Formats: sequence, structure tokens, C-alpha cells
Amino acid sequence: MTRKITLLFFVGVSLALCACAQREETESKTAVRPVKLVTVEEASTRKSMSFPAVIRAAQSSELTFQVPGLLQELAVQEGDEVEKEALIARLDQRDYQANLDSARAQFNNAESEYQRARRLAEEDAISQSVLETRQSQRDIARAALTTAQKALDDATLTAPFAGHVARIFVENFQNVQAKEPIATLQSEGVEAVVNAPATVIAYVPQFEPIDTVVVLDAAPDLKIPATFKEATGAADASAQTYQVSFSFTPPDNLLILPGMTGAVESDFVITGNILEGRLAVPISAVVAEGDDRFVWVVDPETMTVSRRAIKIGRDVGEMIRVTEGLEAGETIVAAGAAYLHEGMTVRAWEQ
Repeated sequence: MTRKITLLFFVGVSLALCACAQREETESKTAVRPVKLVTVEEASTRKSMSFPAVIRAAQSSELTFQVPGLLQELAVQEGDEVEKEALIARLDQRDYQANLDSARAQFNNAESEYQRARRLAEEDAISQSVLETRQSQRDIARAALTTAQKALDDATLTAPFAGHVARIFVENFQNVQAKEPIATLQSEGVEAVVNAPATVIAYVPQFEPIDTVVVLDAAPDLKIPATFKEATGAADASAQTYQVSFSFTPPDNLLILPGMTGAVESDFVITGNILEGRLAVPISAVVAEGDDRFVWVVDPETMTVSRRAIKIGRDVGEMIRVTEGLEAGETIVAAGAAYLHEGMTVRAWEQ
């Protein structure tokens, strides 16, 4: 009797476990996963892009002396406005002046010796080789004079352009080395700098700008008109992006300084052969499997998904062109595709 009861107990437990497993499997199959949905539409030739930006001075230079010496005069302070060629700093010039005076005296002597030798050579009183030696000595003395004059000139540091002194790195009566930073000079103009991927840079010639603005984090409601200035010719080694700068004029009621952050927003029309395929979908909707690409198409009646192979064209920003496999008006999964399987039921994700 006891054995019969025990057997019935184990049979009951087994049946219960099977029922639980079947119920869990059924629940797993009927689980409704939230996904981001998007309706496939005709691709527009008008696009918008936004990139994080950092503000920098349109012109910035770290000023240094080309020669070493004792800093005798520091003529500016941080924040000072200066004109082009205004005095920034001056080294003690006594040694450089003495070297110049000595070089000038040696040159004058060498020039006199050469002229005397030239007259004697005309009278055949000296050989041609002696004349050439005197000429060589004169030329060497002239080069030394030029070097001494440049050294004296380099002992005075002036502003290469008009702007303001952003930083000063030294103090008066300090010994400084050649190439040691003395001050940073920045122009009054500013520009916004962004890092753009190669997929954008490659097709810039086919972008016809409509409107470009700078929006600062410090003033998010203000859109400042901007224009493209230049793009670097080499990509960042790690990020593989290109630095692009945009010029703009700060409004009178806003103080905009280098280092501030914001964004560059641009509206443009795409022209040329980049318009491959009449439909466009978010890049996030396309799933790669080897060389193949597919999307998950949603049946609007059953809200189940099915895998659909597609052929793609070029990507522009966050969208990619579809040349084959989809029709306008179809609903696809734009985000969450990695977690789906054939026939799975989904619902629109609500933020």
C-alpha cells in the first residue's frame, strides 16, 4: 500500500512539472515584446543632421621666443586686447646687441678687405685664389651679421594678429628658453568645431545647404546662423572622424568663449547619385548576417513579425536607402530587432 502511494506521488509531481514546463513554454511563445516601430516612407531629398560641437577661437596662437634669455619686459596681462604687431614681451637685449655690433664690425672689415683685394686683382698684384678667399670671408661675415640681426629681432615678441591675451605662462625677470610658451593669443572671432564620420564627409559635395545654425548648451533657445569654413584632410586615428569647423558671429547680447559646448544643426538637400533607392529606413532597423541584410516586417493585423531580406544603398546620417525588398507604407521594427524571432508577437514601445 505504501509503495502504491509513493508511486502515485511521483507520478503526480511529474505531471505537475510537465504542465509547468508546457505553461512556461507557451507563455514564452506568446510573450509580447515591446519594440520601436516605424512606417517605411518615400525618402526625402531634404535631410537634417546635428553634431555635438565645441567652440574655439577662429585663430589661436601660442607665442614663443625663438631665442633664449632673461625676460625683461612683459607688456600684457591676461584678458588684454592687443592690435596686430603690438608688443607682448621683450628679452634683455644687451648680449644680442653686442653680438650684432661685433658681427657688423667683422662684416665691415671683411668688406673692406674684399674691396682692396678686388682692386689688387685688377692690377694683377694678387692671385685669383686670394681674391676668392677674401670674397668667401666677406660672405661668411655677411651671413653672421644677418644671423645676429635676426637674433636681436627675435628677442622682441609681438602679436601676429589682433586679438586678446587668453593666457600668460611666465613672469617678468624669468629666464626663458627658446620655444617656451610665453602667452596664448586668440582672435575675437569664434567657430564651432564638430567631428563628422567618413560616411558624411564623403558626400559633402552632394549636399546643398539650406540652413546651418549653432545652438549653445548655455543658450538652447537661440539659433545662431553659421557657415561652413573647412574640414581637416586627415581622420582622427582612433575615432575615424574628420574635424569640421563652422564660422559664426556671436550676438551682441551673448558672451561666447572658447571651450563652450553646443551643437551644429544643418538642413540640406541631397543631390547627385547618392539618391540610390526611393525608400529610406533607420540604420538601426537593418540587421546584418554575413553579406545579407534583412529587416523585421510587422503584420498590422496580428502584430507578428516576419524576416524580410532587403538590398540597401548608401547611408546618409541615421538613414539608409533601400533599393529592394520593401514597399512604402509597411511597418518595420526600428529598434529591438536583435531579440526577435519568426512569428513573434510585438507591440509598439511607448516611452
